[in-house]
Amino acid sequence: MKTSDITLVFQGAFKPYVTRERDAFARNIRLTRQVLPGARVILSTWEGTDLPRKLGVDAVVLSPDPGPLAALKLDDDKANNANRQLASTCAGLDAVRTPYAVKLRTDCFLEHAGFLDFAAEQRRRDGGRERLLACSFFTLDPAMFERLPYHLSDWFHFGPTALLREYWAATSFDALDARFYESHPHPPGSSCFERRFRARFAVEQHLCMQFAAARGYTCPQVLNDASAPVLRDHARFLAHEVMLLDPWQIGLVFPKYAWVGGSRFQCMNNMMYLDWIALQERDLSGFADPAGLRSLIRERARSKRLYALAFRHSRPLHSLLFDPQRGSAPVRRVASLLARHL
Repeated sequence: MKTSDITLVFQGAFKPYVTRERDAFARNIRLTRQVLPGARVILSTWEGTDLPRKLGVDAVVLSPDPGPLAALKLDDDKANNANRQLASTCAGLDAVRTPYAVKLRTDCFLEHAGFLDFAAEQRRRDGGRERLLACSFFTLDPAMFERLPYHLSDWFHFGPTALLREYWAATSFDALDARFYESHPHPPGSSCFERRFRARFAVEQHLCMQFAAARGYTCPQVLNDASAPVLRDHARFLAHEVMLLDPWQIGLVFPKYAWVGGSRFQCMNNMMYLDWIALQERDLSGFADPAGLRSLIRERARSKRLYALAFRHSRPLHSLLFDPQRGSAPVRRVASLLARHL
């Protein structure tokens, strides 16, 4: 694959200056372009955006802003930008004329293009079949703390342009669904994290479930549907349709979420590269050092089992451990040390 076969679609808000949150949108585009010389670059943003004259992109796509929805979670005031993300991504992908595309946010950049090497290796293992390549953060593991099947990260996607268009062809997020749990009880047995949701489904689920259902996979009926048929098909979906890479394997740098990589909780909560490899129905002979991989997979599976067990048995303490209004960081640190010791 030549880099000229790829178009990078930066989607989302854009400001020509470095913001108070230290977002540097023009820098993100410039650094990423250096990593993939020859690739086309499209910025898909909103009508009325202040754009510098020398931005260094091949095309700018301007769309009317569909506006925000009610905050995704009951204990949060951040707007649900699901329809904004859909609109800017779809408009950007519609402008792509190359066989392959990368979708990433304007507040991210690439420091290398390692994802191309991983994708090429997987394509050979699959006999030429294409997959949707996505980031492990935040692809949630429904066997852990947030049981949200089909919560596939929307930070970064790579694959054939037609495949990305198919994935992002989801319907708009309904305003009533955005406020679903204001008037409906959460399912019995919901964890403290699951009870925080205001929306009927997470944005990532809304996108991924429509794509997966169209391909015949069993999808959740409620936010945290962890029934056996759903979990079985969720695992099959990830194993067959997707390739998961950790951000450092992709080359993805997301300054706003730099803390995630250092969070033991999030490294357990998400489906990492090793977890994805463990789903493959093969002897791992196509990977380098299969024996070493098996050992790493076994050790990670053991750690995740212990963390999941500790989480289930500590329910009476969850309000203390995970309440964002409490200063519970010291308690969490002690709990994490205990889990690591186990």
